[in-house]
Amino acid sequence: MCTVTYIPTLDGFYFTSSRDEKASRATIPPMKHRIDGIDLIYPKDEIAGGTWIAAGYNGRTACLLNGAFHNHVKQKSYRRSRGLILLESFKHKSMYEFSNVVNLNGVEPFTIISLIHLPGITSEFTEFRWDGTSKHLRQLDIRKSQIWSSATLYNSKIQLQRTALFEDWIKKFKDVNGRNILAFHSTKHGLNVSHDIIMKGEDDLMTLSISQLHFNNGNVVFKYYDILNDKAYVTGL
Repeated sequence: MCTVTYIPTLDGFYFTSSRDEKASRATIPPMKHRIDGIDLIYPKDEIAGGTWIAAGYNGRTACLLNGAFHNHVKQKSYRRSRGLILLESFKHKSMYEFSNVVNLNGVEPFTIISLIHLPGITSEFTEFRWDGTSKHLRQLDIRKSQIWSSATLYNSKIQLQRTALFEDWIKKFKDVNGRNILAFHSTKHGLNVSHDIIMKGEDDLMTLSISQLHFNNGNVVFKYYDILNDKAYVTGL
């Protein structure tokens, strides 16, 4: 939930998300869930019951990052998990609709990257940020490779360094494939160990897993790499 990349291809795209979290935080590998009549596939956080990345059988995917624009002062408790907010967004036809109606009072700041994609049609690619006070929604360029880093772990200077690493990588690997982008997410790139793409910080904080959604001509493959336990899962939609 702390590093997300989007890479378009001729026939679809790659969404890849690294989860930087305490090693003690238990996770259930991705599987199919049905929520209010909507079929989704996602890994599940055992504590809060939500997720940081999910794909719907209706051609939609969404990724969550902690924080909005800057690090915030954490409250003792919050009304609802951000991972559950991500799942709730799938009940709505678009992020525009969702952002207008969702009640985020008492919810910790977050960023959601959402893409609605059907074969031959891309109807919506958005970035939705909640800073604890206001909602911010903007349309994204479907043709542009992009990276996002969690504002709670990486300040603006570090985010720029990570963006530069990603842009250099894109230039180097013009023929992008899933293996290459997974290598980007799972490799040390020379930054401080607590700031690198695969990171290890204080209090047992580290990159625990990498999730990847590959959309290709209407087919979807969900790859999940449990780094801590050295296990891999591959599921098709």
